[in-house]
Amino acid sequence: MSPVETILQTTMNEIKKIVDVNTIVGDPIYGEGGAVVLPVSKVSLGFFTGGGDFPTQAVSRSKDADPASQYPFLGASVVGVTITPKAFLCMRSGSTTLLCADCDNAIDRLVQMIPGVIEEAKQVIRTCREQTKSCDDCCED
Repeated sequence: MSPVETILQTTMNEIKKIVDVNTIVGDPIYGEGGAVVLPVSKVSLGFFTGGGDFPTQAVSRSKDADPASQYPFLGASVVGVTITPKAFLCMRSGSTTLLCADCDNAIDRLVQMIPGVIEEAKQVIRTCREQTKSCDDCCED
């Protein structure tokens, strides 16, 4: 295996240690009353790997020598990782909500409120039906 391949393999193994599935959708956080929160993050990754053979003044210019051994190898690898929280998925007593971590405009906030509005509407409809049913029972007597 060439030195560049060795550097690439080592770099990729280290990146796999840093970024896994639990980095993007985090481990669940359990709260009181059976609440569960799952953090969701954005992972940005960049890396550079390179290398080459560089001549030195001490290199012999013999034609019989192996070209790979004539020059010393120089290699480097750089990795950058950014993890940005994006949202939190909250589950409690049968309902699920998504809390946006970086809601920066009204549309994001409106979309975030939709599940709560639907749940409130369901509750109002249930209450109206129960009141109508109890009123019908009273009027029949």
